[in-house]
Amino acid sequence: MKHLLAAVATAALIVAAGGLTASTVAAQDAIYHSAPEPMAALAEALPTPQLILSPSAGVAPRRALVAQPYGIRAIAELAEPELRLAGFRFNPTTYAKLREPWGLTYYRSLALQDFPTGTPQPVAGLPTTGRITSVEWSPDGRRVLATVAGFDDGQGHDLWVVDAETGRASRIEGVFLNGVLSPPCRWMADSQSMLCRTVPADRGPEPVRTALAIAPSVQSSEGPAAPGRTYQDLLTNPGDEALFDYHMTTQVAVVGVDGRVTPVGAPTIVDVAEPSPDGAWVLLSERVRPYSYQFPIAKFPQRISVVRLSDGARTVLAEKPLEDAVPISFDAVGAGPRAPGWRSDTPATVYWLNALDGGDPNRDIALRDEVATLSAPFDQPARTLAQVPTRISSVHWGDASTALIEETWYKTRARRISRIDPTQPGAPALQLYAGASDDRYGDPGEPMIDANAAGAPVLDIAGSEVLFSGPGGTPEGDRPVVTGLALADGARREIWRSPSDFYEEPHEVLDDGRILVRRESATVSPNFYLTGTDGRETAVTAFASPYGDQPLAQRRMLHYTRADGVPLTATLYLPPNYKAEDGPLPTILHAYPAEFKNREAAGQVNGSPNRYPEYGFYDLPPLLAQAGFAVLFNTSLPVIGEGEAEPNDTFVEQITAGASAAIDEGVRLGVVDRDRVGVTGHSYGAFMTGNLLAHTDLFKAGVALSGAYNRSLTPFGFQREERTYWQDPELYYRMSPFSYADQIKEPLLLIHGGADDNQGTFLIQSERFYAALKGNGTKTRLVVMPYEAHRYDARETTNDLLWEWTDWFTRYLR
Repeated sequence: MKHLLAAVATAALIVAAGGLTASTVAAQDAIYHSAPEPMAALAEALPTPQLILSPSAGVAPRRALVAQPYGIRAIAELAEPELRLAGFRFNPTTYAKLREPWGLTYYRSLALQDFPTGTPQPVAGLPTTGRITSVEWSPDGRRVLATVAGFDDGQGHDLWVVDAETGRASRIEGVFLNGVLSPPCRWMADSQSMLCRTVPADRGPEPVRTALAIAPSVQSSEGPAAPGRTYQDLLTNPGDEALFDYHMTTQVAVVGVDGRVTPVGAPTIVDVAEPSPDGAWVLLSERVRPYSYQFPIAKFPQRISVVRLSDGARTVLAEKPLEDAVPISFDAVGAGPRAPGWRSDTPATVYWLNALDGGDPNRDIALRDEVATLSAPFDQPARTLAQVPTRISSVHWGDASTALIEETWYKTRARRISRIDPTQPGAPALQLYAGASDDRYGDPGEPMIDANAAGAPVLDIAGSEVLFSGPGGTPEGDRPVVTGLALADGARREIWRSPSDFYEEPHEVLDDGRILVRRESATVSPNFYLTGTDGRETAVTAFASPYGDQPLAQRRMLHYTRADGVPLTATLYLPPNYKAEDGPLPTILHAYPAEFKNREAAGQVNGSPNRYPEYGFYDLPPLLAQAGFAVLFNTSLPVIGEGEAEPNDTFVEQITAGASAAIDEGVRLGVVDRDRVGVTGHSYGAFMTGNLLAHTDLFKAGVALSGAYNRSLTPFGFQREERTYWQDPELYYRMSPFSYADQIKEPLLLIHGGADDNQGTFLIQSERFYAALKGNGTKTRLVVMPYEAHRYDARETTNDLLWEWTDWFTRYLR
């Protein structure tokens, strides 16, 4: 292990400009630094455990699974073997993903408790090494499946079944799972078997990349325009294709709790395998050749079929070509059937969505999307249930006469929820809600979901209402709400709302009307409670604070106004022992700009002052308050484009106005020293950081993490911008801080993951921006974090990041 970590540290590329030469500085700094205490201890604390209830339709009494999220990891885990093929990264020895841009939820341990007031008992028999990659209750609530990657000396991806009565886990021998494209197993309706995606036992040796790669890499385009965003980890040559076939080919199988394995069809590249609610059929989505070197697997040709488990008979429902001609628009989709799935309220009926406009939002057409269904034995024409004027984003099934369709239209930020009656195909949909997708104050949220006797997700319908859970946005902050929408006319009835002095998030409405909530406040760590509308409550868990008695930063939500009248917010963090007489502090402003189409939505409050701090990667900046800084965290920087205007038409002007307003408010409160303010952000926030330093004199230093700085390298759109480089080259030039590197006079630290996997934020963005800054004489430094993707996950990286932040801002703000 010591040799591995030494090699990893040496691999860190750290370059600085200043009195020393680049090679001298790189040699002396190529180590991981330790974060100042108590930052390191706070950042390494484990997240609050999750509570996963057994199904309400299962056996009584119900039980709860207490799952401890994995938390921070060692750099040695990120240095495990990894292949990058067709847009996916995975460990070829475990067939599990090491990372995703927005993080994975793996678990360290599992416990069971009687619900609601039992004492958690650790599950016995589970391995203490490896990562628990997924868990799921059986429909009858008697068992839990758990998939575990890498417990056998870093090898394998295995299936375990936990007996909820005894609390003991047993391994299903001889089953090697493939969890690259999706969770590898799910329960069948009988609760005695699971449908799994497994690695074929007789696949032979792995193709040798070096031999296969000795061939020309050819791409050809002789058809229509095929625009594509800047995807990462694509196939690049025939050798990659051979490795893709070898590692992505899976054998779908029914695995019994008794260990019996029954293959379903032949091994193919399967990205979706779902059992029907009655357990008699399997819906398969397979990816077939020809592959693409320009697009990830989700765009590859697709075959959609159903297989009857009793005899293996297959019915092909659709064959789709490569999706390489989808317009650059967030309202565009591929032509033909998409998003196939099972109706969860019937024994065996497949549904899918279909774009009536061919997926092109620029076509002038009255009805754009439809829902179609086809029932077993799948030998009749499909039925159209409903056609709607905008794009269907999801369908939720309830009972024989109730389903909900959710539509969105990004161009106008429109959102609509309608009810359809599946027994009356073609009848007009009944609108229950219409509003803006970014309207937090009016948003009812999402339908609450329950599991039926087959374990399939169905709408939680209470009498004549369907239950929704929403953020409950208010001008004082989020107060989550449970709402009933009348199925007859959409009339809304508020059933429950979080109190104003706590943040309570609803998880389930029980049959007796009580609600399971996760409760926390700014000073009280999260726990679960059962609460009733009559005020009665029952404590379900008693998790201790992960931070012990360590003093935490002071916090308050600020409300202020931009110069043009748009209301804004920021969360202010101050050192634990700060007193008003201490006066103004050096300050760090953190933000992530957001686009809006109207001022009202842009001015709404997002977040709550009652959240307990959790210091995952995206919430690390507040830890800088422990080092004596004031921190303006999640500072509102809305970018608004009303009517025919687009938000990015005035991007720089609007982020400047928002940042200036936040600083003014901090100065007014007497806690911000206007002459000592730094700025930091990640991804689009890093892009923002570069622009604020290039175009304003508000800041004395900046730290930018994993950003994109030259927009000509993302020519087919970026973030939420739909215009291409060729449609508006001036916009791309004007929004690129790279274009104005000669105007950045303040010190700028660039940090980037050496294995960044996000669209557009290639490492070259920071490398070329560093070269531009250095060439123009700016004080700058580039730190490349080994093995880290867009999100940084390792303990060593987190410590080094906190040290870099603290050191940089201490040097240039104090």
